Amino acid sequence: MDEGATGAHRAPRPFGGARLLVWTLLVTLGGTLGLALPAAAYIASNRIDMPVWGVYPTVALAGALQGLFVGVAQAASLHRTVIAVPRAGWSLITMAGALVAWSLGMLPSTLAALGEPINLDSRRVLGLAVAGAAVLLFVVPIAQWLLLRRVLVGAWLWVLVVAGAILLALGAVWGVSQVIDTSLPLDEMAPTLALGGGVVALVFALVTGFGLWMMAPRPRRDALPARAAGPTT
Repeated sequence: MDEGATGAHRAPRPFGGARLLVWTLLVTLGGTLGLALPAAAYIASNRIDMPVWGVYPTVALAGALQGLFVGVAQAASLHRTVIAVPRAGWSLITMAGALVAWSLGMLPSTLAALGEPINLDSRRVLGLAVAGAAVLLFVVPIAQWLLLRRVLVGAWLWVLVVAGAILLALGAVWGVSQVIDTSLPLDEMAPTLALGGGVVALVFALVTGFGLWMMAPRPRRDALPARAAGPTT
């Protein structure tokens, strides 16, 4: 057997154009399916008049599952590349970060529904709100950075890339929310929700994918001839 060819076959692949396409497709799919869970949980819980104290954990847990879907898609996209991450660890740590983010993101509306709206006129409350927003924005990328730094030099940039992608995705969520009539039956809203979720997920996938592509190491040109001339038997 050609040992050189076998070694080349098993060698980690670069995160190039083909992998960027795989990332975009899988992360968009995972994000779309994942976003459907908290959206459906929120709409359904309101339709059945679930108490506020029940809506909060229901949506937060659905948001954690969204993180799991995205984490699985991302880890699968990086599998067998030069920046492959532990798939189970990446998926679980992304889910945990998403649970924290959704729990914080649901607080303002939950407190308002309980008759205790956040008073931003108070400096202390304002400071806590800003701190909470920062945690919401950075908890997932920092959690992922803990694993990515083991396989990628300069992995700290990932924190900025994902934070920027989250901000753009939140903007897309706001835009989608303006065209959805939540008074319609859930089955009638489903196509619009799916399309909107797909747009949000695609924005997130493209920004994070291009960021990762820019950060990923490139194959050395001088190593290509040596690889092609590997030992044979």
